[in-house]
Amino acid sequence: MSAASSAPEPPTESPSLPAARRAGATEKTRAKARVTAGVPDLLKALVEAERFFDGSKDHGCPLHRKILAAIDTVRGGAA
Repeated sequence: MSAASSAPEPPTESPSLPAARRAGATEKTRAKARVTAGVPDLLKALVEAERFFDGSKDHGCPLHRKILAAIDTVRGGAA
């Protein structure tokens, strides 16, 4: 009796490079649309977080500065 290999063979067909690029570009477009759609919610959350620091002894701490930078980034990206 001969020993037959029971390992499955790898698929022989793969998407073409241009098709793969288009698929990647489509996914990037979808991801950007999801992010853009969430910008108002993100900005609202960042502004709420920034309000926490108003009148706080932590006003100007590293986290507060990062929140302010994020607000500037989101506002700049949404424009």
